[in-house]
Amino acid sequence: MSKEKHAAAIVVLPALVLIALVVTSGCLKESAVAVIGINVGAEKITGSQVTLNVTTDVENTYGVSAGITRVQLKAYETETGLVVVEKTGDAGFLGVRGAGSVSQTIVLPKKGSYRLESTAYENDQRKGKGEITVYNLERLTPDNQEPGLLISDIDFLVKSVSGGRVTIQTDIYFTNENPVENGPFDVEVKAKEADAHLLADKQRTRVESIRPEATTISSVTLSVPDQYNYVVEVLIWKNDAIVKRGEGLVQLRPGTTMSTNTQFVTKKIETSKFVTDSSQPSAVPIPQPYSTPRQPGFTGPLAVLAIGSLAVVYITRRQKP
Repeated sequence: MSKEKHAAAIVVLPALVLIALVVTSGCLKESAVAVIGINVGAEKITGSQVTLNVTTDVENTYGVSAGITRVQLKAYETETGLVVVEKTGDAGFLGVRGAGSVSQTIVLPKKGSYRLESTAYENDQRKGKGEITVYNLERLTPDNQEPGLLISDIDFLVKSVSGGRVTIQTDIYFTNENPVENGPFDVEVKAKEADAHLLADKQRTRVESIRPEATTISSVTLSVPDQYNYVVEVLIWKNDAIVKRGEGLVQLRPGTTMSTNTQFVTKKIETSKFVTDSSQPSAVPIPQPYSTPRQPGFTGPLAVLAIGSLAVVYITRRQKP
């Protein structure tokens, strides 16, 4: 082919492409870019932060793209509506009914829930939007957790009742299912009023080691106001990160709902009758807690919790990952 014919072909080719675009789309109409999907994955989890990889899929559903499609990603805290993180990335030129995607990495605090919003722009003109919400990030397991460490059980013993306060011994059973020794790690135990989530008391202790395939018991003593129900949360700390959670329920004012007329009934039982005999030695040696200052609990009654009277300690327990 001669140089003249080759040059003519180069000039004609773009024109043919333009004609093809006109034929396939009917006419050169404005594009309609839509966000067709948002995928979220956790790349890194620490004790305080979560690194998420957010992939946004976009598609030109109508017309011809006039430029590069850009995707703006924002993370909103669901409780306050404030923007925590904002990032922008290119999804490429979509052309006629073309599709593209962009992956963006964001770092969020490891607590609460967040609404992730992806907005597609073309030539600074807003085209389409999509969103997804991620919930309860604090429940994600940190990457540095050692597998096989379990909170297998939690027991509660009433040690004394005096001046409207109850002293409760909390025994936590830790099981090491690893073939190697596990430890050391710190244990934080918090008692929160079940409805208002007010912190009544918290204490810390330390577990030095657990033999392979063995179970050890660690104990802390909590002092809480009587006549309330409590969620007792157990946190395992290792290398400044929370690596395991568990919780139990202590009900000092249990109640039941009758199925016939949905009447609320409280059980009137003396908590003092469940005080254990402190003169008898424990059959299992209990590690001593840290001598940390006791955290003050709430003392005044809650108006919304003023129903009922003194009740028995009713314990339920469950484990969270």
